[in-house]
Amino acid sequence: MPIYDYECAKCGSIFEAIVGMGEDPSPCPDCGSRESKKLITAPAFHIKEDRTTARIEKRVKGYLKDGNISGAMRFADEAASMVKSDKVQRISDKLHQKTGV
Repeated sequence: MPIYDYECAKCGSIFEAIVGMGEDPSPCPDCGSRESKKLITAPAFHIKEDRTTARIEKRVKGYLKDGNISGAMRFADEAASMVKSDKVQRISDKLHQKTGV
């Protein structure tokens, strides 16, 4: 599944979402609005599952490095629901265990 960057039309927040073809993005994590526009970003695609898992793990770590624990959890949960991989699910589970949520 592709990962897109969106900007909320209501509050201006920029967020990432894993979105399938023809699906609407998740609501804004800050204000809950569903009005957002897709931002232009460099395309990235991977053929192997291991690369996708590594990319997801890297983004989760990026959120954590920035101190955005809720963003890391939201992204990991969304990735685990979209990418059917034990490794991705373990990333999400481990994050929940460490945060107690």
